Amino acid sequence: MKDLEQVAEKVGMLLGAEIEISAGKCTVNKKRTLGIEAEAVFFNCTLELDISFERYQENGLALNKAEIFLLPEECQTFKVALLQYELPLPSIYRQWQIANPNIVSMYLESVEPPVDFAGRLSNAFLAINQAG
Repeated sequence: MKDLEQVAEKVGMLLGAEIEISAGKCTVNKKRTLGIEAEAVFFNCTLELDISFERYQENGLALNKAEIFLLPEECQTFKVALLQYELPLPSIYRQWQIANPNIVSMYLESVEPPVDFAGRLSNAFLAINQAG
């Protein structure tokens, strides 16, 4: 359990977020505020991102999951940053998205060390913040 707690702490530091551990699942508490323009009305929307890892193994691997909310114009930058991260994507990796005109929900799943997954996400968030 100590290993899991240390990994969770590193993940929290990388993502600048609070971490909760319950029944072997680590949940990242992170919010993102999006500025949305719809029908000539501009508003801010703060959404909770769903980032977690579970089934942490002694070899350091875990099942990592994330649901990230992006503006449509941020999607390409986010995807490129995921691919250009210093570590290649793991062999067990899935990504899909659901889009509407104002918000894109991007889902990510991987089996890799949680710190690598968090680093990849942190890099992608940095890229969209720098681009915007």
